[in-house]
Amino acid sequence: MKFKEDRPLANPEAAMAKLLEIANGLEADHAGRLSVAIINRQFRDTGGSYEEYSAAVKAAIAHGWLTMHPSGAYLSFTQAGADKFA
Repeated sequence: MKFKEDRPLANPEAAMAKLLEIANGLEADHAGRLSVAIINRQFRDTGGSYEEYSAAVKAAIAHGWLTMHPSGAYLSFTQAGADKFA
């Protein structure tokens, strides 16, 4: 019997990779910002949880690939993050 389902995004590195993939696929606004609400919804639609999303954002910021707007409503790629997809 299996009581616990496997969560592919439970690993912070896998969750961060998925988050960056989603963010890279979105169109930024005029200021180069990406809506946290849209990224969060798409992340959860792929099977991630709120906790996994939070861990992925924190990991991407710690790696220097994303920055968060002071309001918390937007994410932006840093140059290093943009270079990952160039």
